Amino acid sequence: MEFFLPGVLLFLVAIMVVYFIAPNITPFVTAILAIIFLTFGVYTHYSMFKAEYRLSTWQEGFKIYAPAIMIIAIILFILYSMVSIFTNIHVPVPEMPKLEMPNTDSLTNYTMNVYNNVANTVSTATNSLSNTVSNATNSLKNSLTTSNQNKKPNVSRSFVETF
Repeated sequence: MEFFLPGVLLFLVAIMVVYFIAPNITPFVTAILAIIFLTFGVYTHYSMFKAEYRLSTWQEGFKIYAPAIMIIAIILFILYSMVSIFTNIHVPVPEMPKLEMPNTDSLTNYTMNVYNNVANTVSTATNSLSNTVSNATNSLKNSLTTSNQNKKPNVSRSFVETF
């Protein structure tokens, strides 16, 4: 219980700070606070682990500065971009090439030609399919009817004579 109430109080204070103060802070103040907290964090980290850094090889000493250098470079870039927004820096934008629209008559003719070609192709395909089905049906019909007409009784004379 002794950790619960201070935690709740700290949480409520954090909510009030975020709700009332944070919306009024500019990005510039936020960047400065980030630099201050980063410096404090690096200093605290280095003071806590000084012995480990001293015992490592000479290259290991440079590793600690790499994240700080990158973060400082990013923060400087953000600050520079925020300052450049409010100055009269003009970025040259090339002009768009002029596009010539095709003649509407030629476009309509081309579209109608494509439509006619597709319609003719579909018509030819349906006629061909219809003829194929009709021919197959007629062929099957003829083969069934002619086989019944040409069939002779399969009774030989010797078979009749035995009765």
